[in-house]
Amino acid sequence: MQHRATSRRWRQRGGKTMILLALSSSLLITPIAAFSTGGVVTKHSRTIAKGSRHLRASLQTPRPENVATTNAEPSDVPSYILSVAEMKPLLKWEKNGKEKILNAVGMYHLAIIALTMPFWMAAMDTLRVLGDAIEGFDENRAKFDYAGKVWCRSYLKITNCYPEVAGDVSRLKVGGGSGACLFVANHASFLDIAVLCCVLDPVFKFIAKDSLKDFPGVGKQLVGGEHVLIDRSDKRSQLRTFKQAINYLKTGVPIMAFPEGKRSPDGRLMEFKGGIFSMAVKAKVPIVPLSIANAHAVMPGVGLLPVQSGAGKLRVFVHDAISVEGKSEEEIATEVRETLLSELPWDQHPLETDNANVAYG
Repeated sequence: MQHRATSRRWRQRGGKTMILLALSSSLLITPIAAFSTGGVVTKHSRTIAKGSRHLRASLQTPRPENVATTNAEPSDVPSYILSVAEMKPLLKWEKNGKEKILNAVGMYHLAIIALTMPFWMAAMDTLRVLGDAIEGFDENRAKFDYAGKVWCRSYLKITNCYPEVAGDVSRLKVGGGSGACLFVANHASFLDIAVLCCVLDPVFKFIAKDSLKDFPGVGKQLVGGEHVLIDRSDKRSQLRTFKQAINYLKTGVPIMAFPEGKRSPDGRLMEFKGGIFSMAVKAKVPIVPLSIANAHAVMPGVGLLPVQSGAGKLRVFVHDAISVEGKSEEEIATEVRETLLSELPWDQHPLETDNANVAYG
């Protein structure tokens, strides 16, 4: 009985500590964003030397025979994908004909989001009013966007999902690059957005689906931060998107895009949509590929929220910039594709039956 009472007291103390941590970190969002236009990659990201492998060779898994080959060697990391049974769902339901689950890890994430999101929303409201009222206070909505970055970093740190960062990390720091560029990344999980907000410090603008504007928190951040929203069913919307993105690039603001155009259902890199790379060609800016590893395992499509810890799994590799000068869009797409695959685990490589050799569609 004494042992149980002691354990109960420790759990209560841990819960109170976590709540205080969540609230205190969120209360800092407005002042931090108000006096920041960016910063260096935070100390929480474990920077890895360029080209290194972050897991021991004993954990390496051989390449399956049906995985398409590329000209570059992929990262030698094991698969972290869980079966639904291994996720141990507490709740199951169907949404649009697809199964969704919520397990204990997801419930913890939901609690942290519920505790911290009101402060994020309040910070955005405050910074939006200040930005509208004070001329020059928030150029390019950098401070408004930084509020979202602070929330993402706090949320992922509290939930033990902060990503490791490797490669050309200096480019992610304010003033670390040589100006505007087109950041591109593989897209396999809704968690990708929060992960990218953790590692990209300079002000940048997402190219995102117009439908996300109705998503809690994220939609307000995208609309208020004047990000580039696209409706793929409307050609005029696509033209406006193209012009808005070009204008940002020409004025020195980087653009962040997912060339696949949507989330991969199984985490494997899909074919690229047309038009993304033409923006870099038109604006005459380099392309910086970012390989996001294992987000599909931490938060797969079946999960309403993450289903397991991201510690030691989530990883972003920042590749060297790719020049677009003198190259066709098809050539650029092929180079970007091979570069992204070079730092992705095998279970994110396309299967040979997926028409993997078609890089630009």
